[in-house]
Amino acid sequence: MEPVVIGIIGAGSIGSLFGGYLASTLKNDDTTEIIFFSRPAHVNVINARGLILQRGDTLLTLKNIKAFDNYSNYKDSLSSDKGDKFEYLFITTKAYDTIKAIRAYKNLIEASNWIILLQNGIGNEHLVELYVKKEKLVRIVTSHGAVLKNPGVVMHTGSGFTKIGFPFPEEYRDNKVKLKSGLLSLNRLKEMLQSGQIKTEIVDDIIRYTWEKAFVNIGINVIGALTKLTNGELLKSKNLRMLMEALVKEALIIAETQGLKFEEEKYVNLMFSVAEQTAGNENSMLQDIIAKKPTEIDFLNGKIVELAAAYGIDVPLNNIVTHLIKGLEQSYLIDS
Repeated sequence: MEPVVIGIIGAGSIGSLFGGYLASTLKNDDTTEIIFFSRPAHVNVINARGLILQRGDTLLTLKNIKAFDNYSNYKDSLSSDKGDKFEYLFITTKAYDTIKAIRAYKNLIEASNWIILLQNGIGNEHLVELYVKKEKLVRIVTSHGAVLKNPGVVMHTGSGFTKIGFPFPEEYRDNKVKLKSGLLSLNRLKEMLQSGQIKTEIVDDIIRYTWEKAFVNIGINVIGALTKLTNGELLKSKNLRMLMEALVKEALIIAETQGLKFEEEKYVNLMFSVAEQTAGNENSMLQDIIAKKPTEIDFLNGKIVELAAAYGIDVPLNNIVTHLIKGLEQSYLIDS
């Protein structure tokens, strides 16, 4: 393969995990570059001693990643004959920070070939299409788990699937040349990810997979965040299980308004299965609540409420839990 430049905007837990595994495939004579854009503390540690990937008792130190805390510092680091065009530029911020990141890295995004959304949530691509050409957008859905343990140290807490595809496939439907070129680029990225231990599948309907993952998060995350229980502890309560199931069933109804048909029992069972497989986990929304950070509620249960209102459909349980989470956020964000 010819060398490429890969950027990770918002390299926190999941961005550092993917970027780290990509960096792990590079050899000393490889001219491919991995560039992180992240918070100063994370950047400083990576530049000083490298990124540490922890998986169980195994530690992998990667010293071939360059990190910057803003676009200006990155631009200043470039030699006069080197442009700032990236082949693959990942956006791995929390969903609510997407537009902020796009504005901060506007020049880089415009110059780059592919913009990869690696985030939780439904409908993120519709935010981004206002700023980025649809034909440049790619979405990744993954069930891999990661936690940023300390600046410069990311824990791989669970393996799973990774799906990749075009969120706007209609952009390629009538142009076979463009489609062939796009698929070649997707395959190249897939091969790089797989070389880095991230088994990846290219799919025709990536939006369907964003919903499938959202069903899991809609049932588990909000109830875990409200009760402060681990995923496994949630399953011990009959009443909480009933509530989790009802939240997913409401979301399944709204998915149908988007032209997507899912088997109700299958996806309720999937949600419970994931909770069981990750029994010891404090889910990401609970982690945000504990850390007194904003949550992604507007892109999960809140998105169900938003879409339901547009169709005149009542989703009372998703509405209630959305407002409860927003109330919790208000309790600690109002003075921040």
